[in-house]
Amino acid sequence: MDEERLKRTRSAMASEGLDALILRLPENVLLLSGYWPLTGRSFLLFPREGKPVCIVPGIHEKEAAKELWEAELIVIPFGRITSGDYFTQLQRALKDAVSHRGLRRIGFEGSFETFAPPWDVAEPAIPAAQTRDLLADAAGSAELVDATDFLYSLRATKTPSEQARLRIVNEIGAMGLRAFSDAVCEGMSGVRLASHVESTIMNEGTGYKGAARVRGFAQVSTGEAETLDGYRLMLVSTARRIAAGDLAMLELAVVADGFWCDRTRVRVAGRPSAQQTAAFDAIMRAQAAAAKAVRAGVTAGSVDSAAREVIRAAGFGDGFFHSTGHGLGFRYHEPIPVVEPGVSTILEAGMVITIEPGIYLPGLGGLRMEDDFLVTENGSECLGAADSSLSS
Repeated sequence: MDEERLKRTRSAMASEGLDALILRLPENVLLLSGYWPLTGRSFLLFPREGKPVCIVPGIHEKEAAKELWEAELIVIPFGRITSGDYFTQLQRALKDAVSHRGLRRIGFEGSFETFAPPWDVAEPAIPAAQTRDLLADAAGSAELVDATDFLYSLRATKTPSEQARLRIVNEIGAMGLRAFSDAVCEGMSGVRLASHVESTIMNEGTGYKGAARVRGFAQVSTGEAETLDGYRLMLVSTARRIAAGDLAMLELAVVADGFWCDRTRVRVAGRPSAQQTAAFDAIMRAQAAAAKAVRAGVTAGSVDSAAREVIRAAGFGDGFFHSTGHGLGFRYHEPIPVVEPGVSTILEAGMVITIEPGIYLPGLGGLRMEDDFLVTENGSECLGAADSSLSS
């Protein structure tokens, strides 16, 4: 049980005048219960005082019972023709859990426009009208308060226990990076590289340091035209075969038991050109300069500047047009902090950020290097360090 997370949360709730939180998004259920839901049908009532209650579908009782820290587990039949209507029973259970507590202000996930998927990424469920009706009925005369900003603020600074989990997922991510680097060669396609990376992560990562549910999401671009678009948040790996001298770039998300990492590597099939080598050297030095600038008390904008100045001085300034990084941990991308020019957000010890300088220019293609860094009082720690060479 992450006592530090529970202590921080209850202290913050007292400051905000929140008597309880009702959460449905898997990332937030995980945050305050230790349980990463397999689907989005679980609800957590987290009171400032008293024992939490977690309501789950019966088909997920085994996992919830194993992972929950302290919450009372309420199981609702689901998945059989005799189960009855899940949401009718859920509404009754949630109302019963709230009714006797004398709650006056209840926080909920009112403005989450993006969210991390549950383990079942094929069919995520989100809080919408039906959830709002459930909450209104359960709250009764209590005031419902949008706690989105409150939750994001809580999540921005990770506890020691959460930092340990992020080290594990980054070490698993490094398995995928190595698999990618070893497999880049003439004749290989982007989609085959992506599937190889994802297979490696699932096979080698499952069971690693106790990780039970592991999955990777790989995007691989190859050649000048594809890697030139490699800055996009999402691109589609293709069957295009790599030619000698082509760049291949991997954008990789990995989740292990609800904790996420975000990594990138770039390789050349064969011997790199002088321009590729110069651009790669610039992004490597930029990442190192940004990492050196990281410590508690500095602004996110100053970290961005450290990276951007190196690339500008190397003559590639026009090719670096995205942010230097972002927060992450309970999601692939989190909004606190954003590492961009002029951002005044002060970094705090325990924040985890990406540092991902890149260069994208016609005639060259795209190159990016991305790793995850833990902010410490006096510097930073690279999580899951892995080889970053441009060629074998």
